[in-house]
Parts: sequence; C-alpha cells; structure tokens
Amino acid sequence: MDKLLWVLLPIALAGAAVGVLAWRGRLPPRPVLNVWFSLLLLLYVLITAGLGIFWVANQHLPVFDWHYVFGYALLLLLLVHLGFNLRRVMFHLRPKPTAATPAAAATGRRPLLGAFGVLGLGVAAGLGYFIGLRHGRTELRIEAGVGSGVGDRGATALAVVEQFHDFSAHTRSGVLRRAPGADWGAPPPPFKPPGVGPRLALPAARKLQAATAAGIVDAAALAEMLWHTAGVSARSGGIHFRTSPSSGALFATELYVLTLDIPGVAAGLWHYDVPGHALQQLAAAPADGSLPGAGALPPGSLALVVATAIFRRSGHKYRDRTYRYVLGDLGHALENLRVVALQAGARATLLQAFDEARVATALGLEEQEEGVLAMMLLQGRGAALLPPLPALANTPWQPPLMGGAQGATSEARSGTTLGITDAIHRASSLRAAALPPAGHTPPGPWPGPASTPSSWQRLPPADSRIIDPLALIASRRSVRRYSREPLALADLAAVLATMARPGPLLSNALRVDVLALQVAGLGVGAWRYHAAAHALEPRAQAVADPRRSARAAGLDQDVIGDAAAVFVLAIDRAAFAADPAGAARGYRHAFIESGLVGERVYLEAGARGLGVCAVGAFYDDEAAALTGNDPAREWVVHFAALGVIG
Repeated sequence: MDKLLWVLLPIALAGAAVGVLAWRGRLPPRPVLNVWFSLLLLLYVLITAGLGIFWVANQHLPVFDWHYVFGYALLLLLLVHLGFNLRRVMFHLRPKPTAATPAAAATGRRPLLGAFGVLGLGVAAGLGYFIGLRHGRTELRIEAGVGSGVGDRGATALAVVEQFHDFSAHTRSGVLRRAPGADWGAPPPPFKPPGVGPRLALPAARKLQAATAAGIVDAAALAEMLWHTAGVSARSGGIHFRTSPSSGALFATELYVLTLDIPGVAAGLWHYDVPGHALQQLAAAPADGSLPGAGALPPGSLALVVATAIFRRSGHKYRDRTYRYVLGDLGHALENLRVVALQAGARATLLQAFDEARVATALGLEEQEEGVLAMMLLQGRGAALLPPLPALANTPWQPPLMGGAQGATSEARSGTTLGITDAIHRASSLRAAALPPAGHTPPGPWPGPASTPSSWQRLPPADSRIIDPLALIASRRSVRRYSREPLALADLAAVLATMARPGPLLSNALRVDVLALQVAGLGVGAWRYHAAAHALEPRAQAVADPRRSARAAGLDQDVIGDAAAVFVLAIDRAAFAADPAGAARGYRHAFIESGLVGERVYLEAGARGLGVCAVGAFYDDEAAALTGNDPAREWVVHFAALGVIG
C-alpha cells in the first residue's frame, strides 16, 4: 500500500492542482492541460521502461510491485491522454475533403523540428551501438594455459572461480558495463519427457505424516524421500510449486537413483518422474553394484541419489548468475532429502568426489546442458562408514583440463553456448584416470571461539520445535509479507542453533551473519553468529540505516526491507580453497552448503509459525557492506529474510 501511494502521488498532486485551479476559476486552456499531462505521461513511461529493461530484465528479478504499480499508473495516464486527444484522433480518422488545405502557418518551424528529429535518432542509434559493444567484449575468457601437475590445474580452476564470481556479481554500474555472456533461448519445459524404459509408480507420499524410523528403507520410504525433495506440493497460475524452494520457481534440479537394496524397487538406474511421482528405469544395475564415475560403494549401501541441474531452466532468466542459483537451490533440496532419510531410518552422506563426465554418460545426459552436481549415498544405520577422501594431490582425481590448447574461451569446447556457466561447471568438476572407492571427509566444525567475550550477545538456550519435518516440508511456502511485530530473541536463537546442526556436511567455509532490524532484546545492526559459543559478535557498522540499506542491497525487494532479521550467508575464500577435493570444487561445496543451511531456516521457522524467504538476488558489494564483510576474504552468497507473518 505504501508503494501504491508513492507511485500515485504525482498523479494525485496534478489532479489536486487542476481541481484547485478549476475551483478558483483559473483553469488553463485544454491544450495547456494536455501538455502538462503529456509530460507526466512521459515521466511514467520512462520509469516503467527503466524498471522493465534495466531492473527486471538485467537484474533477473521477477516482476515485483514497483513495475506492476507504475504500469497501472501508466495506463491511467494513457486514458487521460487519450481523453484530451480523442477529438483530434477522430478528426484524423474521418475522411478528408479532396480540396487542397492551406499551408501551415508555422512552416518555418519544420526544418528546425526535422533537425531535432534527426539528432534524436542519431543519439538513440549511437547509444544503442555503445550498449551493443558490450556483447562479445565482456564474456568471461579463460586464458590460462594448462600445467602438467595437479597444482597447476587446480590454480587454473581457482582462477576461473574468481573470474566467474566477479563476473556474475550484481552491481549498479554492471547493467551498462556488461552484457550477458550467452544466448539462453526460450525456457525449456519444466519437466523432462517420460522415457521408454520400464516405469514404476511410487506409493503416494503421505505428506503430513512422519515416516516411521523402522530401519527398513523400502519403496514407500524412497517415495517419501523423493517427493519431499522435489515433488509437486501445489499448483497455481500454471506453476508447479515444489517441496523445496527454487529461485524464480524454475526448479532446475533433476533426481536420479541407483537402487541397490530397496524392497519393492528392482536394482537399477532410475529417473524420478516428478509430475507422475514414478520411477522411469534407465538401465539395469551394474554388476559390481556401483555407478560409473562414483567409485566403489561400501557394503550396506541402499541407494545412491544423483542430483543434476538443467541449466537452461534457470539460465533463460538468471543468465550469467545461473550457477549460483542452481547450487543454492540444490542445497535446499538435499537438506530435505537428508532429513527425510533420517526419518526413514537411513543414513545420508554427501559424496565429495566423483567424475561428472562418466556419471553423465551413465545417465545418458548431455553434460553441457544438464550438469551432475551432487550425490547422496543412502545406507542402513549399521553400514560401514565411507573412508576418508585423501587430498586431491594424492588421489587419481584431477581437476579438468582448462584453457590453453584445450580451449581458451568458455565457448571453445564442444560448441557449448552456455558461456561462463559451462566454464565454472567444468572448473568445479573432477576427472578420474582410475576410480578410487567413494569417500567422504567431514569438513570439520564451524570455526569460532567457544568462549563468549563480554561484548558479545549471549543467546538463550535453543529449543527446536521441529517434531514432524515431513509436514513442514509439505506445507512450506516462501513468505514475502511481514508485520512490524518484533521477532522474539528466543526464536532467533533457535533458528540459528538449527542452522548449525548437524554441522558442516560438505564445507566449513560458510559464515553466518545476522542483520537484526527488529529483534526484541537485540540492538539494530549486524552480528556474526558463533555456533560453538551460541552467541552473537557485533560487527562493524558500515551502514547508517540498516533497514533502508538492506532493502537497497536486495534490489529494493520489500521482503528484505520489511523483515525482522536477515541472515546474510558468506563463504570464506581461504576455507573453500582448502577443500580436499580442490579449491574450485570447494566453491561448489560451499554454495551447496549455504542452501543446506538455508533450508534449516525454513524448517525451524515454519515450526514456529514464522515467515521465511530465501533471496539470491542482491548487489554483491552492498550486501558485503551490510555486515562489514571484506570481499577480499569472504563472498556473500545468500540472503534469508525472517519475520512475523503479516
């Protein structure tokens, strides 16, 4: 409502001025009023066009309220404008007499008006040409040569990560400085077409009932896992909403399952058909019980879930920032899978190293279009743990060849058209000369002191209210409207504690900051959460008005400016560079970890009746300033708004 008032204020003032002048008998002639309202119409045309071209289109946002409301105001002014000019329009539409009309009195003005018209066309053409120069000159290029050792290749991959992150960052000046690096074309279908192999209908997900922890993972339990990870929970406006959140409701994630010991499901390689809630068989299970590219699985393995992303589903809208979004979305989905697997009596472990190219071949995928991003191994509770993953330099795992003779630009290899998305996916992928057994090394605890200095804010004990996570997942929705009621400090403390449990799964590079805007008992400003101490450390205040600055940094989205608290998740550059699977793979792991943690916000907040909305669209430099992050050390990757539902 506040937005509507601000947008309509100029129209209201103009109408009031006309009313006052009419009441005083000084109403200007109709041509003068026509000019006044024509200028006002021009103003609204420019604003609406600016929002559409430079905000919605270039910043990859959905059509938010500003664009809607200015559009409605524009239509109103168009009606007024037509009202003033209707008689003139009708006059020109009526048949004209054939007799010659007198020459216009102001013929002397015509050359001057023509000159201005030609000048305007020239300026417009020059501006269009200047903006067009961005295309072909601003794409990410990988010029580094290929070294002979693991370290050389790893350094090259890390350089691609740094270039990608900088290139995909949102800045206010970037709208004019950079053009998208790929032509994404029309959006692909939201679901993959059914295959030709055998099809297995899965039991209907119970949705609102918790699965029993009987220790037997059968077809019904697998159905629960898959539905609560990627199933359709609602349909509205032609969109199939899923059980895990996705940027722009585009849902790039696809799930595949290698079943090994699931009663009711034949051993084999399957694709999860989301709209049909069924499994489509791709191939029989390999004789050795492993998936090519994943390494030998330990005894007691029940199934291996492979998560991919169809890049164009998100890319047609988010373009060069696509890889960020699909990784964050995937983290949200994988946390749901892990939680439901625990409810079903299974142990879920994310694999850190696998050969994407071999896995894609086994699944029959075109890797440049649908990338393999993550794998989660499901085991019985008594099964042997995965062995530790050795350091990259001591294993057959190698970063992919990058640059040099293998292709200096992001488009050079295999004719890909996905630009920097293909480049960063290859940089964070691994190749294996010989496949070692599947392994996993716990990334270690969240860093931070266990003691609490006097300047820190001690948080009340955490009491999680998550009793039935399946019900929370089934009913989850992002909430974009909040009341101005303060958030209880106990609620914030519980959400923070849940975010830190069970600790890092793929990466300990994540850092959690809180921008407190209206939290009872907590000062307005930025705080860093330390899980070991369960306390908040005050951050240096880099902005004068946190609420207004947060809204501006979040591309002026009300959901950020109206929230009681905003979680600002960042990744430590040195920490992800030390990942045992390599620095570039560590970047992928850290982004997925941010989604894992972000989904825990949804679950705990949902159990408390609070509203949450994850946001990946923000100005990177302004987001860092909100919490005093040094971009040389940490990169902000994720927002999550939290508040009392309005």
